[in-house]
Order: sequence, then C-alpha cells, then structure tokens
Amino acid sequence: MWLVLMALAIGLVYASLLYLFSKKYGKMLTVLLFSLRAIVVAIVVMLFINPYIKQKTAKIENPIIVFAKDNSESMTEYPTSVDSMMHILEKNYDVEYYGFGDQYTNISSALSTISRQYYKKNIGAVVLISDGIVNQGVNPELNIESYPFPIYSVTLGDTVSYPSMTINDVKYNKTVPANMLFPLRVTANALNYKGESMNVIVKIDGNEVENVTVPVTSNRFSKTLDFNIDSGEEGTKQVDIIVGDKTRRVFVTVTDKKYRILCLARAPHPDIAAIKSTLDDHFEFDVIFDDNVVANYDLPLRYDLLIMHNSAIKSSVPSLSIIGSNFDAFNESQDIVKITRGAVNTNLDVTGRFNNVFGLFTISSDIKNELKSYPPLSLPHCEISFNRRHDDALLMNIMDLETPNPLLAFSTDSDGNKHAFIFGTGCWRWKLYEYFHHKNNDGFNEIISKTVKYLLTEKDKELTVNHKDSYLNTESITISAELRNPSRELINEPDLHIMINNSYDYMFSKGENNYHLNIGMLPEGIYKYRAHTSFGGVDYNATGTFTVESLGVEALDLTANIERMRSLASQTGGKHYYITDIQQIKYDLKHDSRITSISREETRYDDLINLRWLFLSILGLITIEWLLRKIFGIY
Repeated sequence: MWLVLMALAIGLVYASLLYLFSKKYGKMLTVLLFSLRAIVVAIVVMLFINPYIKQKTAKIENPIIVFAKDNSESMTEYPTSVDSMMHILEKNYDVEYYGFGDQYTNISSALSTISRQYYKKNIGAVVLISDGIVNQGVNPELNIESYPFPIYSVTLGDTVSYPSMTINDVKYNKTVPANMLFPLRVTANALNYKGESMNVIVKIDGNEVENVTVPVTSNRFSKTLDFNIDSGEEGTKQVDIIVGDKTRRVFVTVTDKKYRILCLARAPHPDIAAIKSTLDDHFEFDVIFDDNVVANYDLPLRYDLLIMHNSAIKSSVPSLSIIGSNFDAFNESQDIVKITRGAVNTNLDVTGRFNNVFGLFTISSDIKNELKSYPPLSLPHCEISFNRRHDDALLMNIMDLETPNPLLAFSTDSDGNKHAFIFGTGCWRWKLYEYFHHKNNDGFNEIISKTVKYLLTEKDKELTVNHKDSYLNTESITISAELRNPSRELINEPDLHIMINNSYDYMFSKGENNYHLNIGMLPEGIYKYRAHTSFGGVDYNATGTFTVESLGVEALDLTANIERMRSLASQTGGKHYYITDIQQIKYDLKHDSRITSISREETRYDDLINLRWLFLSILGLITIEWLLRKIFGIY
C-alpha cells in the first residue's frame, strides 16, 4: 500500500509543477489535465518499482475417470465394447488409463498407486476391468479405506467354476542348513470336488519324499499342510509339489556353511533389528553394546563379519559400518575413510540414488528406480574423504540436490578384508516404507543381503562372480564379476568367459574395472556355471549355481473372482458389471452425484510490468491529454 501512496505522491507533485500554476486554460480543464498527468506518472513510477500483484482465479476441473485395465496372463483379449465405452466417456469426462499386472497381478498396489497419483485431483471414479485374480500383495478388500473414490468394477474372464485342484501358496526358506529338517508349507485348493479326496505329493530332485491324501469336505475346499523335509547334502535341490494335474516347482539352496555375525552398537536401535531380519537360518547374529569387551575378542576366530552401528573398533574381519555421530572413534579405528565435522552443528536428511557405474553386484531395476522415494537417513553435517580406492553403490541426495558423496560405499583394507560404509542411521525406515507401499521388504532385503554376501566372499578369491540366487523365467539374467591381481587390485584386461550347464558359453563385457553380462531369459531349471580366464600365466576359475523359476502363477487359478469384484464395488459405493452390460456404466456415472466438476481458486503473483492493460491505459490517458491540449490550443 505504501508503494501505491508513494507513486501517487510523485504523480501529484509532477502534475502540480506542470499544471497547478498555469493560467493557459480554465479551472475545469486544469483539473482534468492535472488528474490525467498525475495518474499516468503514478502508473509509470509503479512500473519502475515493479511490485508483485496478487491475483486470484477460479479454475474449473472436470471429473477424472480412470480406466484401470488388468493386463495379466489370465485375462482374455479385451472386447471392442471396452474401447468403445472409453471413447464415449471421453466426451463428458477427462478419461485416463492405467495398466497393471504385466507379470504378477496386484490389484491392491494398482489402486493404491492411483490414489497417490491423483491425490488432490478431481477423480470421479475408477473403472476396474479385471478377472479379480490376485497372486501378489494383499487382498485389495483389506485396504478399502485407502481408496477415496468409487470403484465401478467390470468382471472379465471365465466365470464358470469348473472342477479343479490348485496349489494356492508355497512357503519355504530359499537357503537351509545341510542335513537338517526344513519346513515346507503348502496351501492347496479343491473346487467342486466335495466327497472326493485330494492327493498332495512332494518330490526332491525327482524322488518322492511325502505323499498325503486329504478328504475334500466342501465344494470350495482349502487345506494348509506342513511338511518337514530332510535337506540332505550341500547343493541346490529341486522341490516339486504336485496336486492333481498341477505342479509347483521351487528351488532350495542347501549349505553346510554357517556364518557368525557380531553387531557392535552404542545403544539399542531399530536399524539392528531391521538388518537382522534380512538374514536367514545359516547366520548366527550376536549383539553387544560394550566396545571394551569386543576389543579383547579374537574376531577372526569367533566371527565372520562385524557390523558396527554408530560405534567403531579396529576390525580384523570384514565389516559393515553404519555411521552416526561417533566420528572420532570411527576415524581412529580404520584408515580407509576420514570424516570431518562440518561447520554447521546440525543433522542432515540424506536420501540415496543408485550409482550407475557401480558393478560389484547387481540391484533390481525396480529398486533402483524407487531408491529416491525411500525415507531419508540422518547424518550430521560433515565432509567425507577416502584414503583408498572405493566403489559407491548409492550416492547422496540432500534436499533433492544430487551430490557426489557416497551413501553406501565399499572398500578393501591392506589385509584384503572387505568393508562397507552406510553414511547415516535410520535404514529401518526403508523397510517400513516398503511394507506400507508394497506389503513386502524385497528392496531392503536385497540391498542388505547382497551387501553382506559380498563382504563374506573369501578375501583370497581372485575371481568373484556375483548374481542372484534365483531368477524368474520372465526376467533377464544379469551377472557381474571381479578379477584381482596378486596385489589385490581390480583388473579387467583379460577376456572372461562363463560356461553354463556345459552348453551355454558367454563372454563378459568389460566395465570400468569389472565385468558385466546380460544373458537374457532362460527356461526354468537349475544352472551350474564355471567362469574362467587367464592372466600373466595364471588360470582363474569360479563356479556356482543359480536357479530359474517359472512365473506362471496365474495359470494355477483361471476362474474369475466375481465376489472380489463385487466387494470392491459395493464397499466403495460403486457398482459391479459383467462385460455384457458394460454400456450401463455411462448412465450410472452420469447419475452419480459425487462425479461432478469442481471449482478451485488459484492464487498467483505476477510482476506488475507483465500486465499489458497498464500499457494500454497509459497510452490512452496520454492520448486523451494530448487531444485536450490540442483542441484547446495549448500546443
């Protein structure tokens, strides 16, 4: 307001000097010319100052109709009536499309994603086109309160319930100790077999080890069976579960190696429990909160790996350091990296992004893409400098600003022991984030388990091959490898070959200082490999095993789940349809009072100089003043 008064005052002063003491024209004309000139000068002064102008505008948002289409294997080809319905609705609504289920069908995740993507937007309804078959994530009915929109569900697929026996679920540990019993839980379903029996057979490497007959007591029958299977000798075992004419095949890795891990921490912390939960049965995990006790341990005799959480001692075994605020003790305990406190005594929220040149092991592409969305770690303001060569898996983002600083880094000491460093505490939030959004911890588990697995790789092993234990038959098989010379330096001068099952022969491509290989997709089965190369007259070899599992989960149950589709519609205030009456949707949407346009008031700030009408006003006022002076003979 004071800017307007100042500009007006300058305009009045200028007009006064020009007209107030002039005797050339009458009183009325003087007042008119005085006013015109004062206004023009005031506006020009305001343009020189150029303040921001607050403007409010009303924006009309049409309702959005989201077509969520299930693209899974169990869905038949979409009829033309679906596309024609979409085109009809586009005339009255903003229609957007969302496809899901290219591999697994997770209706709950799809609806939750739509809810997040259209947050604070005028979403009128979701038209869900699916057969209702779910084979990943939780049942969508359990998250019904998180869908802030009505669901108009359309059931496609085979709705006729034929007699069938299916394997609904198999729970097992992928890695088990040798020569011990391991649990196997099988859930089998029988549809329209009341009064008959269901035979469940378990085979290990083709040999039958369990055979159970279960009486079927209803037409929609389900039974969960628990087996204890002898793991036998070390190796990868093929486990076949057979129910009727359906077979489910899984693979179990049997190992006779049991690793011992010591966790040293200054105080209890949820990070410790989160990391421990990623380790399976062939790890023993001890936690100690006293640095002095551990310092007297002969670590190589007692433990294979040391995890230090905001604590530090000199480690003679591979270690994982989760760095909080204990910088002084950390710097004294090792000579790989030095941390200097920053000038600001405050904690930073640091998020991570994947380093695309990292090659010590592979990370799934889905996890790479989601890393930036993980909750931040907490780290005091500091400067990080490495004294040795290091490989950064994750890099820091600070307040959405990408930095070259590492968030997860790997290095090797002078004795050849591998060490990993996580700069910041609070990784337990990553696990909770994943469970909240995906109902699993796959990403967190993969990052931690692969870190631990890499650290435990024998330090005197010159050739190391890194890969997942198990792949799906629909995903590309990626493998990385490292070769070290006698001085423990990474090299990749020689060509590295890998022979798989004595029939597939591949050559690795070379990275910056390691090797990469993308085999593509392989059929289901167990694959044994031998990687080999020669350098300086020395032969280097590495062997191992991985498995490929079949994806065909949808084929286990092809009968559309009408009850689920009806439930989703009724619980959200929508309606359910079969494909034959899909045309009814346009009438029901039209008469749904919740689906309407809304007006949103937007406030924006513009520079005064951007208002074109002001220039037109100045030009008009000056023109009027000039014409009056011309008419009355002043010029």
